[in-house]
Amino acid sequence: MTWLEFALLHTPAPTTVRVAVRRGNRYAEPTTIGPCVVSRSRTVVFCPPDLDVPPGSLVTLPTGRTTRVRSACHLDAHGYQLPGHLQLDLE
Repeated sequence: MTWLEFALLHTPAPTTVRVAVRRGNRYAEPTTIGPCVVSRSRTVVFCPPDLDVPPGSLVTLPTGRTTRVRSACHLDAHGYQLPGHLQLDLE
């Protein structure tokens, strides 16, 4: 299963978030990324595996809430039904 197939299977519609990566004392212009899967608690976002979103970046969720990335981790499929992805843990 690809990341796109997984995301479309687990969301009613393609979900995107806006990410502003921190560069020194400033943030880059926000970029829309997706499709993503946002946890019900809105504290974890699962993103396509080819992204680089470092801790400290700002994420604007579909609800309009903006928060910071506490940690980011690239995860491989390792034979599970969850494909490789980037997991963002939010504050």
